[in-house]
Amino acid sequence: MSTQLIQRILIPTDMSEFATLALDYGLLFRDRLGAQLTLLYAEEFDLLLSAEYPLGYYFDNVPAAKSHALELLRNYVRNEIRDVTGLRTLVLDCSPARAIVQTADDIGADLIIMGTHGRHGLRRTLLGSVTERVLRETARPLLTVVPGKFPAERKVAMRKILCPVNYTSIAQHALDYATSLAAAFSAELRTISVPDDSDPAERILKIADDYDADLIVIGAQHTRFSDATVIGTTTERITRFARQPVLTVMRRAEAVKRDARYTQEVTDSVAEATLA
Repeated sequence: MSTQLIQRILIPTDMSEFATLALDYGLLFRDRLGAQLTLLYAEEFDLLLSAEYPLGYYFDNVPAAKSHALELLRNYVRNEIRDVTGLRTLVLDCSPARAIVQTADDIGADLIIMGTHGRHGLRRTLLGSVTERVLRETARPLLTVVPGKFPAERKVAMRKILCPVNYTSIAQHALDYATSLAAAFSAELRTISVPDDSDPAERILKIADDYDADLIVIGAQHTRFSDATVIGTTTERITRFARQPVLTVMRRAEAVKRDARYTQEVTDSVAEATLA
């Protein structure tokens, strides 16, 4: 993967502290890679209106609600960003998760950056239901960041990158991505291989803390974490419990199968040449 491919970044926002940290990471990518940022606010505005009102009330007031949301978003940008170069704002009347996935496809986003709640507890509150759904439905790389995991004085940076790998095409895909990021940010890249007979998630999270990593890059097969991820279901656990930002590199199932067939063909051809 070339760093030239990381040119369009989608940043969903609800204008909270979680979203502000995601915006900070987006600005880091913009300043280092020249990426264009799209800041998206999505809401089903019709659900904000009471059902007791007549249909005409909806048509009169939903446009006003959208206009107000856009103004709030623009004010948020003015308060949070000094330099708005390469940034645009977008407000959609749609459920947030669906809007994020669709907008990422529409603009050809090379990366989605989302802030998460990072609370330990029920599955839906750990990342937030919107983030969880996007993780499962998008085929685009997704960077999740969690406020409050590091001291307030620690700045957003990309100095040390950790990439867990094994011998799968998904792992290679994630490693290619991590290698390109490390080159772009002049960051140190550390790869680790964790035996499946251990507790890979726990070991990776501990290594990430000991290494003082700024980012974990890990691969996952598109749609379901329970499928063949880089190290089984470890991807899901790392994404949920890491103290560091986690960049999950998706891989479509058909691409995984195609890569596996290619690898097998190469292996077979080498075997045939050796026998000959």
